[in-house]
Amino acid sequence: MNSPNAMVIVHHPKMRNVAHRYDETMRAMVSLQHEYKQRQRRRHVILAMLLAVGLAWAGIGAWSARPAQSSTGATQVTSYIVKPGDTLWSYASSITPKGQDVSETVDELIELNDLDSGALQAGQRIIVPNE
Repeated sequence: MNSPNAMVIVHHPKMRNVAHRYDETMRAMVSLQHEYKQRQRRRHVILAMLLAVGLAWAGIGAWSARPAQSSTGATQVTSYIVKPGDTLWSYASSITPKGQDVSETVDELIELNDLDSGALQAGQRIIVPNE
């Protein structure tokens, strides 16, 4: 009997008062109410679709999550006592294999020893990778 687009005119005293105040007919008021309900339904459908997409995205992320893997193993280290005149660069260049970048070794030494800079003190113990 009632289709989703059918308008039912409800003669409510408050609606008549509002219609009279704004110089509108009851049919126009009901039409406005019908349009409002349609927009409200559309908003609900859009929100439901966005929620479904968000949940699907989160589900796919959780389903495809993998534990972190590191391609490098643990670095074997030993300690070295800094001698007078040693610099981080000179020590790094002495342990860097031929053809490789010394600056990478310096960076590795700084990271291994949690150094703020490349400055070393005689007698300081630093951790160095095994050769």
